[in-house]
Amino acid sequence: MPARVADWTAVWLGNLARTVLTSRRRIAMDNLRRAFGDEKSEPELEAITKEVFITIARTTFELLRLPVLKQQTILDMAAEFEGAEYLKQAADTGKGAVLVTGHIGNWELLGALIYELGYPVDFLIGKQHNPYVQNMLIKIRASTGINLVPVGVGARQVMRLLKDNHFVAMVADQHSASAATRVDFFGRPAATPSGPAAFAVKLKCPILFGYLIRDNNNRCRVVAEPPIYPPDSGDREKDIVDMTQEYTKLLEKAIRKYPGQWMWTHRRWKIDG
Repeated sequence: MPARVADWTAVWLGNLARTVLTSRRRIAMDNLRRAFGDEKSEPELEAITKEVFITIARTTFELLRLPVLKQQTILDMAAEFEGAEYLKQAADTGKGAVLVTGHIGNWELLGALIYELGYPVDFLIGKQHNPYVQNMLIKIRASTGINLVPVGVGARQVMRLLKDNHFVAMVADQHSASAATRVDFFGRPAATPSGPAAFAVKLKCPILFGYLIRDNNNRCRVVAEPPIYPPDSGDREKDIVDMTQEYTKLLEKAIRKYPGQWMWTHRRWKIDG
């Protein structure tokens, strides 16, 4: 499917999903009210919710087309890269880096782009409930040449990769029922995966938070924030909480700037009633 046709189809399906998936639409609206309170009106929240469903559909279509995209096409799609120098800064430490992003914009394309720039990137991936979806995602992600590390069984492998100066990429912005750190997110407590910070603290490597936002004309813009280095306070648990809070603040800043491109359809604040 040509890129433009795929995009038109994604927009249509995103609008259809918003109409049909009423429970997910309600979750998105409830999350938005929790996050923004009186900052935004109901019509503004409705408009954001509409963009959210379209963004998810576009990201899905772009993921499905990833195996047919050439290296130069991926590089051209994200011609603007703010903070690219931080990748080199982290690589120059020789300790690797934990790349952290959220379900904002096109998180799948972000990892592929960094890989095409010449950095050794490995994905830490979770397991999908549907085995057919799981196998499909593995094939699509593997088609880019990126190494995949399963969550739960790959801790030693992740540490080895970081010691070899690799970048290990993780999407860490959803509710975590286990191995979680309680941090502030939009003024509310949120159970957040502690894995990224735990690896960084143990191996004394930085966390690099970044995201890829979709602009007009089928182009994307990448933003990478300065590296977050372990505080090394002598209190391991405190350092993990502090690093997790730091990248969560950066995620919140990005979402406030581009609220329609984050996945509000997930119940994020389960420990906040």
